[in-house]
Amino acid sequence: MFVYRPQHDGMIQPLALEEGLSVVDFGCGPGFVAMEFARRVGSSGRVFGLDINRRFIERATERVKEAGLTNIDFIHLAEEAIPLADASVDRLFCKNVLEYVPDALATLAEHFRVLAAGGRIQLVDSDWGFVVVEPWGKQATGEFFDAASGAFKEPYIGRKLYALLGKAGFEDIEVRVSAGADVVGGGMSVLTNMVSYIRRFETLPAAKLEDLMATLEVAVASKQYMFVLPQFIVTGTKPA
Repeated sequence: MFVYRPQHDGMIQPLALEEGLSVVDFGCGPGFVAMEFARRVGSSGRVFGLDINRRFIERATERVKEAGLTNIDFIHLAEEAIPLADASVDRLFCKNVLEYVPDALATLAEHFRVLAAGGRIQLVDSDWGFVVVEPWGKQATGEFFDAASGAFKEPYIGRKLYALLGKAGFEDIEVRVSAGADVVGGGMSVLTNMVSYIRRFETLPAAKLEDLMATLEVAVASKQYMFVLPQFIVTGTKPA
């Protein structure tokens, strides 16, 4: 789920990474994408991986040592402020994070602060109102994700990113949507994660939840399953 693969190249291409650039991976998770950034900016560049999950940061630090990468630092975020100086980095990447933060605009203000003039930001996030799960159909899919929505501060963040970047002061904002169709069951990990939220919130009867997931297992085996989760990819530039 977190591992970087060649098919993800299109997702990070808008960052326009080059040798010598400094990059923040905000919400870096276990660090796989940040490590790819470090390879691309080279020894003259610098990457900062930031995450609130201390375990992710510890594992990422160990993984970097094993890989022999010396141009990357992983930093545990203990507060909302980013521990970097004003206008100190060239690029900032933030994937599937803003749906969770208490105040997306405040977080983007921090991103704006640490980016140098002319620096580029790239946001990648879901929008749970655009999900397709077959053979559930529209109604059951909507009920399922509504039941899990308590896990997100803003479950429809994808459609709001364009306006938020503008409010935060960025310009030259571009939006595209990437949507692959999973027909072999790979997206079941996402749905299983949602099940854990629903069970915690007790927002759907346990029997109904079990029936929904059982239906998907049968659908995968009979080749009637499809899962589509569009990702909004939004870029902007800090005015020079």
